[in-house]
Amino acid sequence: MNEETKAFIDRVTDESLRGAVQPREAIIRMLAMDPSSEEVAYLKQCATKIAHAASGGCAGISGAIGVDLCSCDMNCKFCSFGTEWGIVTEDIVYTKEEIINMVREYVAAGVTTITLRSTEFYDLKVLTEWLGDIRQQVPGGYLINLNVGEMTPAMAEAAYQAGATSAYHVIRLREGTDTPFSVDLRKQTIKAIAESPLRWGTCIEPIGIEHTNEELADRILENMAMGPHSMGVMARVNVPGTPFGGMEPISQERMLHILAAVRLSIGTHVHSCSIHPAIPEALYAGGCGFTVERGANPRDAALNKNVWRGFTVDEAKKLIEDAGFACVPIDPDPRFRTDGRNWWKAGNPEDYIMPDPIASATGCCGKQKPGG
Repeated sequence: MNEETKAFIDRVTDESLRGAVQPREAIIRMLAMDPSSEEVAYLKQCATKIAHAASGGCAGISGAIGVDLCSCDMNCKFCSFGTEWGIVTEDIVYTKEEIINMVREYVAAGVTTITLRSTEFYDLKVLTEWLGDIRQQVPGGYLINLNVGEMTPAMAEAAYQAGATSAYHVIRLREGTDTPFSVDLRKQTIKAIAESPLRWGTCIEPIGIEHTNEELADRILENMAMGPHSMGVMARVNVPGTPFGGMEPISQERMLHILAAVRLSIGTHVHSCSIHPAIPEALYAGGCGFTVERGANPRDAALNKNVWRGFTVDEAKKLIEDAGFACVPIDPDPRFRTDGRNWWKAGNPEDYIMPDPIASATGCCGKQKPGG
């Protein structure tokens, strides 16, 4: 291993443990390494250390539900829902009862977060109205994340009051080129989420072989400037029939390299960092969680009545525990009491603090009362 590079990685690791975000040139330097090199193997080891420190040794499982399979006139080049591609020939929309049943199955299996994902023009008011029934009929300390269309401050506040914990929104790589969306519009929604009680989650996505190290670095830093609660990396799935169909996919080796570089770049203030689609080795490259999917999926041409690609909650949980993580929410929401499986209890949010990530890289995760 190159000693100068090792010293660089050690310095970045030390700074990351102390919460620092890396400058652009350092991020590009990490991303420019050979994914199959000894240096990147070491980068992954250090990123794993950061993952345990930032998360308090916890890793979550998001159970995603695509609530509607509908053609979308936005025609993003990587999305199977685009009207122009003609892949979606029949609209399918889950009922509230069907969603509640899937939430119940996910929670019983041990997911820590429910993600409700919709197409761009699905009425958020409908999901917001259903959140109370979901919380009432499926009690527990799980989080609820919304991955929906654009959102105003009032919509973000209403979703939180109804029982949501977080919302996912992203400025995609080559937004405005591979998509018709305005970057400014995306930023408005992100601002609405970040300034509301909801936690804002985001990602570097969808990553293809053509995206440069500079593009990835810029996206990382732009995200950090807006204050994310969580961040991840997502590979583009080149669905047949879309404009990217037939294009060579980015390799898992490269995605693990990118994950490690992101984890080291963003510091420990971002507690959760993950990869999608799931790669088991991600837990040894800076990842601390997985997503299991069912229902409508923009990375597939059909409705997934069962889990996507056969990746189950049980499999995700075993991988997490084998990697030395506890499978519980990284940042639990004190508003909701547990059903007995999670270690934390609801109470006054002001009584809850994060443990020092430097003092204990594998200590109790989440928010605990002082002295508790």
